[in-house]
Amino acid sequence: MRLRVPLLTLLFLTLTTQTSFAQKKTESKTTSASEYGIDLTRSYTGSQVLALIQIVEQEAEQSIDEAFNEGYKQGLLAAAPDAEYWRVRATQYEAEITRLKKERWIYAFGGFGFGIVLGGGFGLTVRLQN
Repeated sequence: MRLRVPLLTLLFLTLTTQTSFAQKKTESKTTSASEYGIDLTRSYTGSQVLALIQIVEQEAEQSIDEAFNEGYKQGLLAAAPDAEYWRVRATQYEAEITRLKKERWIYAFGGFGFGIVLGGGFGLTVRLQN
């Protein structure tokens, strides 16, 4: 249990560092007014400009969310082999710790039993000599 927390922390740390490195920014080509049918000489109303700004904001948020989700998926896929490796290592360490705990108790009870037998034998020897 003690090893699980540091291993999970290490796993999440590597996962977050992998997802924080973004790819090189792609530059979009500049657009001209004729592509969108904008007449630069005409004066537009505030409600039309506001509607256009809201549409741009919605599309930008949507694009950012999609890019983030795609990058997150790529980061998870890149970290998946490492996650499996650390899961196996944690399982091996837990098995080793369990084995060592059993050995410790065997030595403890063996030493205690040996002490009782030795003490009893020593006491019996002293008693028989008197």
